Amino acid sequence: MHVSTERFLPGEELKTSLQQYVATQGLEAAFIITCVGSVSKATLRFSTQQSGPGSEKVVTYDENLEICSLVGTLSHDGSHLHAVLGRADGSVVAGHVVGDMVVQTTAEVVIGDSTTEKYSRVLDPATSYNELVITKRQ
Repeated sequence: MHVSTERFLPGEELKTSLQQYVATQGLEAAFIITCVGSVSKATLRFSTQQSGPGSEKVVTYDENLEICSLVGTLSHDGSHLHAVLGRADGSVVAGHVVGDMVVQTTAEVVIGDSTTEKYSRVLDPATSYNELVITKRQ
């Protein structure tokens, strides 16, 4: 396993920045080990009783939120990230990171990369989403 740390700055969109980092660093099976920081905006998708694209509930939060947790996998053709974000009153919101996760003060992210695997995403007809495919590196 290879480990690297990156700090993202105010105004950067975190999901896009992570995707760009994976591409520029040539990471093939990246995953989030830990992340701390804050965001001023976040768009999250929530699970519903139905499945597949179009059945989701998506909410954008335009408020300052602490990043309490960020987990997921990243590959050259997509990511799957979930976040738990703390509000000023101590409550939390959590869900699938769709985007618009704009860094407020900082986002310090420790990223791992499996040296024996390669991640990709392929449309799964059973779920209607691009799902993780894991292959062994040569």
